[in-house]
Amino acid sequence: MEENLETPSALANMPLHEFINLPNVTSFVAPDCVRLRVFVHNSPYARIGTLLPGGHVVGYVFEDKLEQLVLELQESFIGIRPSLFALLDRQSLASASILQVQQLPNINLRGEGVLLGFVDTGIDYMHPAFLYEDGTSKIQYIWDQTIFGDFPPEMHFGSVYSKAQIDEALASDDPLSIVPEQDTNGHGTYLASLAGGRENNEFLGAAPDSEIIAVKLKPASQFMLNQSVAPSGTTDLFASDDIMLGIMFILDKADALNRPVAICMGLGSNFGGHAGLSVIEEFISHVNSRRGAVVCTAAGNEANARHHNSGRIPSTGETQTIEVVVGENVGAFAVYIWNSPLDSISAAVESPAGQLTQRVAFEANVTFQRSLVLERAVVTVGYFLLTDHLIFVQVNDPTPGIWRIILRGDEISSGEYHAWLPITGMIDPNVEFATPDPNFTVVIPATALGNIVCGAYDSHDNSLYVASSWGPSRVPRIVPDLVAPGVNVGGAVPGGHGVFSGTSAAAAITTGASAILLQWGIVEGHEFYMNAARVRALLVAGCDRLPNIQYPNVQWGYGSLNLLNSFRVLTL
Repeated sequence: MEENLETPSALANMPLHEFINLPNVTSFVAPDCVRLRVFVHNSPYARIGTLLPGGHVVGYVFEDKLEQLVLELQESFIGIRPSLFALLDRQSLASASILQVQQLPNINLRGEGVLLGFVDTGIDYMHPAFLYEDGTSKIQYIWDQTIFGDFPPEMHFGSVYSKAQIDEALASDDPLSIVPEQDTNGHGTYLASLAGGRENNEFLGAAPDSEIIAVKLKPASQFMLNQSVAPSGTTDLFASDDIMLGIMFILDKADALNRPVAICMGLGSNFGGHAGLSVIEEFISHVNSRRGAVVCTAAGNEANARHHNSGRIPSTGETQTIEVVVGENVGAFAVYIWNSPLDSISAAVESPAGQLTQRVAFEANVTFQRSLVLERAVVTVGYFLLTDHLIFVQVNDPTPGIWRIILRGDEISSGEYHAWLPITGMIDPNVEFATPDPNFTVVIPATALGNIVCGAYDSHDNSLYVASSWGPSRVPRIVPDLVAPGVNVGGAVPGGHGVFSGTSAAAAITTGASAILLQWGIVEGHEFYMNAARVRALLVAGCDRLPNIQYPNVQWGYGSLNLLNSFRVLTL
């Protein structure tokens, strides 16, 4: 008789990598504290995985035990649940003056000795963009989180493939039998080609002599998707803990190879206060404080998505209303409303038919739910005290029309609030704010402190890309830092080439430019302690600025990328 693998005794003796891969296990991110350690010690249904910089851990727990864990930690469910991230999109190097730097006489600034890191949908390692002239690969490592195999020792899942294995696969008649990783989406391949593609592909990358470490993210679990309002059938959503582990893998390999690294982030989310204080934002800020590590993030494509609303409650006892326009056949929508913890704001929700939920005063980590009598809709309102106050409103089976969220100032100091819908790709396109505000639409994790935030512009006519997200962040900080070419940019995709637009393309080009600066500074020995702050300062100082625009501003940042000018600044 076979032993039940989910009995307490079987679970207690199960290796961590097997526990993680059980079908009913989900991940969480929580502070590393005595209470958590005691809970895990006493429960066979939870495990601690990887310790993150900054005092948090990635842990794993049975889905039906998550609520028990939340109560034990005295945290909120919404506080420890990994947030979901979506892909931000799909003659640019000359416009950014990167080709001119590559072609400078008596100098070889093409990214040699520097690594490029990508945490995305994987990479088509067989594409000519990533092959040297002798047919070997410029990819040092691939970590495919979706395949069970030779996993990283600190991460306990996925499968790692080295350059030697990739070269062996490339020389074989059946490459996928040796390295089965594939980029079925193409987003990761595209970004990697923009940052580091070789000359033997039609579109030369910004740093063609840099080598690559690619992480293929595993998709978010069905359990996580069920907690979101993403339309049925949505794919290519990824969990924040897997993204952070991917970045850690890249940094570990960069340390082992003793090379500087520029990491491209082409993912984004609207879940968080947009103030640099979420776990993933603080994690990325920590990475950017390291010598020889730079994270370039896409600002997002939310400026015209109608997914942000803001306002101010003037004084205690007064109200403000947020209107959400909902179209036909919407399964659910959610609104995240953030305000200062110095204010106490409560919410009531009114349906298009005029049904109004009872207002409940703000109390941290309290959630209440109401089923409407005359409509099918179910309304959930939750209050959470994280780094700021969060009011979470979700409506399932909403009636088409205008939904009104009525905010009341129970105790007001500043009264300012910001509301976000999930970003494009994570909510039904028939949901939007009636009175949107394009400011504060830079997505997470681009709002992290210390990283390089890239908006997009059209290098053909010097116009801002219409969807490029506007700053500032709620810190406040001027973001984006700069804009780079991001409209109709050509690059490699699995099996060929493609042309796409978006801020992730701009981030990839800026990542390549950052690699060239890291080569000059660290590899060539001019600035041994170069870090993200120094790279950002040089890129900002070299930006082109249009004569009729005042800089910095929340659309263009400090101007458009011009790497040659950055090197001119160094010679002054």
